[in-house]
Amino acid sequence: MLAALGPTAQSPEQRRLWLQRLAERDVEASTIELGNLPPRTQQDWNSPARQSQLQNCRSAQQERLLHNQHGFNNAVAAAQMPDDYRDWARTLGLYPLFKPLYQRLIAAWQAEAAKAQEPVDRANWLAYQPLPNTAAFSTPLHEDALGLPQPDPQQRAALFARHAPWLRIAQRSHADRLGSPFFLPDGQRDFDQLAPQLFQQLGWSKLDGHWHLQLIYQFWFSQRPKPQPLDIYGGELDGLIWRVTLGEHGQALLYDSIHPCGCWHSFFLPADSPFKFRQPTELEARTAQRIETPGDQAPTLWLSAGEHSVLWVDGRRPQYPAIGYQQRELSSLRQLRHPQGQRSLYASDGLVSGSERLERWLLWPSGVVSPGAMRQWGRHATAFYGRAQFDDPALLDRYFSAP
Repeated sequence: MLAALGPTAQSPEQRRLWLQRLAERDVEASTIELGNLPPRTQQDWNSPARQSQLQNCRSAQQERLLHNQHGFNNAVAAAQMPDDYRDWARTLGLYPLFKPLYQRLIAAWQAEAAKAQEPVDRANWLAYQPLPNTAAFSTPLHEDALGLPQPDPQQRAALFARHAPWLRIAQRSHADRLGSPFFLPDGQRDFDQLAPQLFQQLGWSKLDGHWHLQLIYQFWFSQRPKPQPLDIYGGELDGLIWRVTLGEHGQALLYDSIHPCGCWHSFFLPADSPFKFRQPTELEARTAQRIETPGDQAPTLWLSAGEHSVLWVDGRRPQYPAIGYQQRELSSLRQLRHPQGQRSLYASDGLVSGSERLERWLLWPSGVVSPGAMRQWGRHATAFYGRAQFDDPALLDRYFSAP
């Protein structure tokens, strides 16, 4: 998002705010990284003198770049993010030969998804719901100098509570229950299903010439079970990322979802959304379903057993008791408790170790790094032919237009 905003920051106020946002990201990332260091090293870096030095350095650098156009332009260029595709893999893997295969696989999945029918509400659909939250949302959202809608803390809490989805999950095994990863006293990773959690963070996307606030929700399952040993999709950890793109009054305009590996990108439009889907010829094919639920009501997501894919989206609430889930910041997964202090769920390459899938041997010519593996926010390549990043603020604008 900041990479996209850099070239548009023209006024001194916009440039100052852009540099300030970069510095804030640095503070956030540095704080987490320092927290993951050994305790003795942390003491050195967290000393008041060292922290004062770092803050003074940030402030001085911001002032220097603010008053040096050439330096600011260099900072904007340096802030551009590479995508998560490996060109060498596409070259060595003879990508043009595999592209038709990927197109057929995606078309087959979309055809199967189009056959879905409204599920019958029975007791074998385990229900989850957000915990009650009385925070009230006040409109409108304030826009900063860069044009980004910025909720205050009360608005933020109210929006996350208002749009948190209800879940209905078909049950086949314990792998169909929500939970969260954690580290055992011996440092091994495990999975806690006793206290279901949803992880959340904000995002922004530009649609129809305007920046829109986004709510990002992520759920975890312990695994996708393998029905047989050579199943290419099964493995440790599984989940769903659900994203809500908002209008200026806090209503949902657009939903989309992916698997935490970046696959299975799907679009859903609320009944009263003004946006229309269009399929760009140069981008991987997608489908968009218009649901009956309006944008001011949190939807219910119906997920399959085992695969945990979105089968259906509507507004029905369960007739059976629902389990409440807690809401936490997505960044907490980068600072989990560990016998040596704290550790990130993700390795240095942004992937979750041990979550690899056999499908990577079939899909590596696409250029995607370890297809099927769970990965950190910002590392989700969503197309096997062409290129697309889930967090690209321009992505949705390529698929949707307003009348």
